Amino acid sequence: MRKRIYAVRHGETDFNKQGICQGQGCNIGLNETGRQQAELLSEKLKNIDLGAIYSSPLLRALETAEIVAQNKGMEIKQHQGLIEANFGVAEGVRMSEVKTWPVYPFWCSHDPKYDTAHYDKGEDKIQIRTRVLKAIEEICAAEEAENILLVAHSAIVRVLNWSVGNFVQGLPNGSIYEFIYEDGKLSAVNNKILLLSCCAPCSCAVIKTMAEKGENFDVAFYNPNIRPYAEYQKRRDENERVCRQYGVDFIELEYDNKRWCELTKGLENEPERGARCSICFYMRLKRVMEYAKEKGYNAVGSVLGVSRWKNLDQVNAAADKAGQETKMAYVHIEGRKNGMQELRSRLIKELGLYNQNYCGCKPPKTEE
Repeated sequence: MRKRIYAVRHGETDFNKQGICQGQGCNIGLNETGRQQAELLSEKLKNIDLGAIYSSPLLRALETAEIVAQNKGMEIKQHQGLIEANFGVAEGVRMSEVKTWPVYPFWCSHDPKYDTAHYDKGEDKIQIRTRVLKAIEEICAAEEAENILLVAHSAIVRVLNWSVGNFVQGLPNGSIYEFIYEDGKLSAVNNKILLLSCCAPCSCAVIKTMAEKGENFDVAFYNPNIRPYAEYQKRRDENERVCRQYGVDFIELEYDNKRWCELTKGLENEPERGARCSICFYMRLKRVMEYAKEKGYNAVGSVLGVSRWKNLDQVNAAADKAGQETKMAYVHIEGRKNGMQELRSRLIKELGLYNQNYCGCKPPKTEE
């Protein structure tokens, strides 16, 4: 029987707010913000005919599930397979410290070659994926209902997404992700992504690939770093042309160069990949995430790291910071590997795209 799975991350705890890694060993309940998030989650689910609610046995998940269940007049069932990942020695440690550990970037990567990455005395991603998929199999076999809610944790929901090709990174507390379970296989429901594009040459291969795969996405153009304004217009028009080519909606946000200059003041002589780039990435990603949240998108992606001149880790760090502040999920969009650079080069020639020779943030003296 075909099942629709709604997998959600629990509401906020004080440890989430303080930036402390929780895992299985830190079992605290929701704070006031977390309870509000659970109420909002319940409101989002009110028109869905849920047949069953399953929760991780940890307090933060149970309390989230209880708020939904009370409003639905339902009971909660617990399943050990939905418990948060075992983060070993990282549990109870501030994330600002954990992020300095050598294993951290490998743990965060969706690349299969890092599936065995784990914190000392903790689980790896293969172990997590195996037990969560087994839990879903057991739950679906036990339930006649078509719609099932799973209340779990960030690592659990992230690994589920990764297993079906949704390479989400930050998962806001209270966020919902939909899946279909049928004939023993899990697949993703086509959630909508807002893709931040910097220019046509960097985005053309990504837009073509995503469109041909039938992915549900729009393109946002928010690049107040591009100067002079005539250059901005040229890149905007070319990007819109690529979107028309592949039948994708193009959204232009405001050209707020004055604010960009204020934020980057004093960093005019920074080299490529320097401190100014981090501020620039953060500003643009945060604004697009705010817009995406307002308009009901499920996640934000970007092509900011497609160019070989950009530091992908720097882009991801800015996205992580912006995602935490806006509570919007960030999806990693592959634009460098698996033939994407070759496709990009071919499309630039085939479509006759204007291919600029500088990023956009030229010194003030070059402005019109």
